[in-house]
Amino acid sequence: MKFSKSIVTVLAITMLSGIAFARGEGRGHHHKGDVIGPMERQLSPEKMRDLGLSEEQTAKLKALRETNKAEVQKLREETKKSRQNFKEAIRSNASKEVISQAFQSMMDKKTQLGKVRLESLLSARDILTDEQRAKLFSKER
Repeated sequence: MKFSKSIVTVLAITMLSGIAFARGEGRGHHHKGDVIGPMERQLSPEKMRDLGLSEEQTAKLKALRETNKAEVQKLREETKKSRQNFKEAIRSNASKEVISQAFQSMMDKKTQLGKVRLESLLSARDILTDEQRAKLFSKER
């Protein structure tokens, strides 16, 4: 019995350290697979000022940001909660099925959040002219 607890402990530590390693250094770094995040930063209000937006474009972008703000916040909270549920399931004596369900729930929330972020990005991009898009996403900025 003591031997099996030791094995489970070693496996859990190995698995958790692998997860920590995959996340990168610190919490401030984004996962390398997150390609939407850098594009969202390009659409920050500071960067938009340099594009010479019309009043109509500015109003549309502001409305878009406000419209999506509540939904994104709600999904972030749900994602955080599902991540916590997964962590608790891993740490507990939960069955493989419960852990798998918690993991799937967490991944579903992350996917939903990613889709909303992408739709928001695409909507914002559609408001810009071709010249503004080129300037915004150019390497020189």
